[in-house]
Amino acid sequence: MFCERLILLSKLKFKAGIRMIKPLLFTALMLNLWACANTENPTGAINPDESERSAAPDFTMETLDHGTFKLSEATGRVVHLFFIGYACPPCMVTAPGIEKDIHLSLSSDSLTVIGIDVWDGSAGQLANFKIQTGVTFPLGLQGSGVGDLYGATNDYNILIDKKGRIAYRQSGTQVDALREKITSLIKE
Repeated sequence: MFCERLILLSKLKFKAGIRMIKPLLFTALMLNLWACANTENPTGAINPDESERSAAPDFTMETLDHGTFKLSEATGRVVHLFFIGYACPPCMVTAPGIEKDIHLSLSSDSLTVIGIDVWDGSAGQLANFKIQTGVTFPLGLQGSGVGDLYGATNDYNILIDKKGRIAYRQSGTQVDALREKITSLIKE
């Protein structure tokens, strides 16, 4: 008798729990569909007008090749900050495209590309990233502070115009959109 009541009670609680969860699941589904329907800006990019660009915070960091990168020394060039995690799968997929379609094909006196490890991996871990992805652009070590400075995490891109202002921010792997914006910034 006691066991039967216990089983009946647990069934009632389960059904009541399901009834309470259904509206929450429906709301979550609708919010997700609404977010995915944002076709106006599918890349999530932030692209301010030239007059609305803000100054990029200066920073200095050591690079994997034992050099130093200082942002203010790149004034007069477009700078592509590619924020990575040394073992981030999306970053490892994006990096070869940035190497081929941006660094090797657009790199000139007008463009600097630097990868910044926001996971603060060791030099060995970052060297492994370089080997696995085949990138030749400089990779900055211990970059979480720079990521914090810019509000960036791994697999995030920031473009800085020739005047040292933030011209474009983008999360993810849209290399074509980056290339198009860099080409436009070089012409400014």
